[in-house]
Amino acid sequence: MKLTDLGAGTGCCAAAVLLLAGALGGAALADEGACFKGAAEARAAQVADARALTLDDGRVLRIAGIEPFDLLRPDLGDAEAALERRLSELVNEATVSVQFASEEVDRYGRRPALVAAAGVLLQESLAGEGLVVAFASGDPLPCFERILAAEEAARRAGRGFWRDAAIPRARPELLAARIGHFAIFEGEIISVGSRSTRTYLNFGRRWSQDVTVEIEARDRRRFGGEAGLAALAGQRVRVRGFLEAKAGPMMAIRSPMQLEVLNVGAGGKGQAP
Repeated sequence: MKLTDLGAGTGCCAAAVLLLAGALGGAALADEGACFKGAAEARAAQVADARALTLDDGRVLRIAGIEPFDLLRPDLGDAEAALERRLSELVNEATVSVQFASEEVDRYGRRPALVAAAGVLLQESLAGEGLVVAFASGDPLPCFERILAAEEAARRAGRGFWRDAAIPRARPELLAARIGHFAIFEGEIISVGSRSTRTYLNFGRRWSQDVTVEIEARDRRRFGGEAGLAALAGQRVRVRGFLEAKAGPMMAIRSPMQLEVLNVGAGGKGQAP
């Protein structure tokens, strides 16, 4: 399912910002209701950090559905600083639309939310500029597919940090270096095996060595149950999350937002059911 290049350093040029507003602004406003049902307007007092905004009433928002690009590329020493500067350009002391994604706050007192500034979904804008990677693993996040689509457009165009990044295939030799870290990879699910406690999505026939995705039994319903997961056999997918070593590279996922099916219908894409 399912704009700006970084300059010589990490700044963004004015012409590119205008291009971004024209490309994304209309789309964001066209179906804002789908993303912002019951949204409220608020004043953004300041950017707290690369992941959060502080409102003028003291509440702190966790910008949901995205992470700084150095989650994928820890070698990028300036990714968080570049994102924080860009956030300041977009929302500092501006009126924003806020759609909370959850009633709960995290351990830092931040409440996850979708944020729109100047009629543009902030998460979509930042993903389209190649400054962040899309990532959400909890309850469904409204319009997360738009964040994924913006990330895909940035990756294909080589914008921002995607200029020097790529998505590897689901092969153990290509993912070995990512064990213990966040990763995004693509591949065909060769087989699906269900056990009493979990389901395995296998990307190779050598189960003791090849790449595997693991889904606990309690999370199967999110993926359409055992039947929905079984239907993924033979599908080409893109998966994101944290890799560990477990008879080869293994990624445990909890949400369909971590699994994109890349060959739905006539070449389309979508999240897992």
